[in-house]
Amino acid sequence: MTPSNGRSMAQENEVPSELLIKRHRAASTAVVGVFVLTLLLLAIVNLGRAAFAYPRVKDPALAYGLWIAILVFGLGAVAYRRTKFSPVRLQAIAGLRGVDGLLAALQRTTIMVALLGGLIALMGFMSAYLMGEPTDMNYAGVIAIAVLLYCYPRRAAWQRTVEELQPAGAENFSPANGETA
Repeated sequence: MTPSNGRSMAQENEVPSELLIKRHRAASTAVVGVFVLTLLLLAIVNLGRAAFAYPRVKDPALAYGLWIAILVFGLGAVAYRRTKFSPVRLQAIAGLRGVDGLLAALQRTTIMVALLGGLIALMGFMSAYLMGEPTDMNYAGVIAIAVLLYCYPRRAAWQRTVEELQPAGAENFSPANGETA
């Protein structure tokens, strides 16, 4: 049976693949870019160990402060992603903004968590440089990579999320007319 607009039921329930691919590519590019930055910082510190061998700051409180910030950013990245990807929140976004709004929210959250991972790597680099301890970057690099692997977007998961939140019989799954988000 074909609806009045000439589209089949299967076509109506499909997720706009171009939009999904575009948003997913942007998010995964951001995550990979931050991953490469982290690996570059790790390489700089480990290949230039002699330059990082002496401390530039004598105050250990700075190192403790950086490590507390790394811990907060690491745990905060997990909490932020879990909060933003909660099913109730995603369902509300899908109802108000449609597929584009849902995919934009998935993309934005993924990029924000990747940036938190990048900040962790930068703080580790700062700690290694200021405190003269190259292993600080190694530890922070492992934490940053763990955050980046945690937030890496899987296209199948995004596809499944959109399909689950798509209302049955919705023609284009777009927001209601006149509705602002």
